[in-house]
Formats: sequence, structure tokens, C-alpha cells
Amino acid sequence: MIIVKIFLLFLLTLGFVIFGFSIKLKNFQRLVVIFGYFTLFIFIINPSLSDKVAHFFGIGLGSSLVIYITIGVISLLNIILFVDTKMNKDAITKIVREMGIEHAKKI
Repeated sequence: MIIVKIFLLFLLTLGFVIFGFSIKLKNFQRLVVIFGYFTLFIFIINPSLSDKVAHFFGIGLGSSLVIYITIGVISLLNIILFVDTKMNKDAITKIVREMGIEHAKKI
């Protein structure tokens, strides 16, 4: 079991470091990422604590709590990516339209 914990902590830390250095984060986003990292770190070190937190929220198991939170976070990230992609598409369309009009004026 200790090998699995070490492996999970290594993956978590590696992901945290790569994510932290790959993008610029606002202060609030940075705090959320750090809070999430330490929460997962504590749950990996002491899995029984996740059961206690889950029982506090009326959920049977700590693993179920982690799955529910993961589904919520992935759904939120999916919505954010969709909106960002739509905004980028609209911006590209506007730029291409303006370039086409400018090009047509020159001809």
C-alpha cells in the first residue's frame, strides 16, 4: 500500500509542478490549485479522513466523495473549455471577416 501512496503522491506533485509552471494563474486560481493539491495530498496520506468528510456530507464512502467532486470539476472544466473555444471561434471569424473586407477594398 505504501508503494501506491508514494506513486500517487509523485504523480500528484508532478502534475502540480507541470500545471503551475505551464500557465499564468491569477491569485485566486493559484489558491484554489494549492488548496486542491494539499487536500488530495492529505487524503492520499490518510484515506480514513476522506471517509469522515464524506460522512459529514451524508455520503457513504470517501472514494464516492472523491468521484463526485471529480465529476463536478470535470464538468466545470468542460463548460469553461466550451465557452473559451466559442469565444476564440467568434474572434477568429471577426478577424477573417475584417481582413476579407480590407482585401476586397484593395481590389
